[in-house]
Amino acid sequence: MNKTTKLITFLFNLFGWCFIVPLSYLVPKKKNRIVIMGNRKGYFLDNVKYFFLYLDEIEKHPDFYFITANKKTYAELSEHYDNILYYPSVKAFFKIFRSKVYIADSAWWMDNCRLHLSWNAKIVQLWHGIGFKKLHRSNKFFIDETCSWRRRFMLHFIGKLPTYNSFVSTSPFFTDHFFRPSFLSEHFIETGYPRNDVIVNPDKYKFSYLNSDTTTINKIIKMRKNGLRSVLYAPTLRDTGGEGISDGILDLESLNQFALKNDLVFVFKLHPLPQYQTISDHFERIIWYDNVKDVYPFLPYVDAMISDYSSIYLDYILLNRPILFLLYDREKYETKDRELHSFFDDFIVGPVAVNQNQLEENLLNTFKSNDQFKQKREEIIKKSYRYIDDNGAERVYEFIQEKYFKS
Repeated sequence: MNKTTKLITFLFNLFGWCFIVPLSYLVPKKKNRIVIMGNRKGYFLDNVKYFFLYLDEIEKHPDFYFITANKKTYAELSEHYDNILYYPSVKAFFKIFRSKVYIADSAWWMDNCRLHLSWNAKIVQLWHGIGFKKLHRSNKFFIDETCSWRRRFMLHFIGKLPTYNSFVSTSPFFTDHFFRPSFLSEHFIETGYPRNDVIVNPDKYKFSYLNSDTTTINKIIKMRKNGLRSVLYAPTLRDTGGEGISDGILDLESLNQFALKNDLVFVFKLHPLPQYQTISDHFERIIWYDNVKDVYPFLPYVDAMISDYSSIYLDYILLNRPILFLLYDREKYETKDRELHSFFDDFIVGPVAVNQNQLEENLLNTFKSNDQFKQKREEIIKKSYRYIDDNGAERVYEFIQEKYFKS
């Protein structure tokens, strides 16, 4: 952040601590109100999206609102719902301020005074994926950043070292090895993820296709009916930039020819955070999934996934279909980008490639009835998920009702 941004952030937080937080002790919370903060800047994605869809479809739903700081998202959702709030706005301020429960699924939920407006509410963190990267308190980069008491004070001041009331997990393994070392929370609840409801049951929600790339989904459905097999490439974010294409590992021209020859179609879903330049779309068998759109409604139509260190692989694994790994930059990733947990190697349940030739060979072997990892994937599914059904959102809501609405 530049000096001006830092000053504005400081003044916002100073105002919040001096005026909003004290006032929160005087104004009562509305007993059954839930506000759901959209992913990152308010995108309709991931666990918050599917928790919202669940609440909207149950017969006796609570007083709930979806908060977005994205004008496009606000306009699109307002066409279907009347409980969408744009932040910042006076109406959003008051709805958050009187909310009993505040739902988040990222580390940006407290920005722009939302920390102070939600003070004394119960903060339920859905997070946006189980995985292998060491997060927050377990990450060496974060530990280095917080070694100074001044830095720790500032992080507390702006809300970046929160203690949650409840944190959603998927299994005892990920609670103990992934979330507890990283976050502070009164409760860790192993309900499973709302976003996985639509993987297990694609027809679960009426509006699950909202904010998804329906053009690409429909195109792939048609191509699969014509005998092609779909392969999704979904790399994770690298702090230092790059993925298989820009790093020169994948040659799109030759990959397209490989797909034509072997009745495949590749779908590239790049990470939503980087602002990618337009990539050529003239390839017949390489299709680009809009990188800021929700990919989860698409996963049931994927025949195999190419992943790396991304948590999306642990969602897709619920379908027990082939997963291949393109790990060409592991040393750089672990030293320059993110630190990985030691259990990462135990979760590699597919052939590993470090270049395109190896990847193509692994794909051919896998699709020629040589999927040797099915049993190992089953073991990882059991380790990663306490529940394998379409009721994750329901269990989260039942916990909220019992713990926070009845007390």
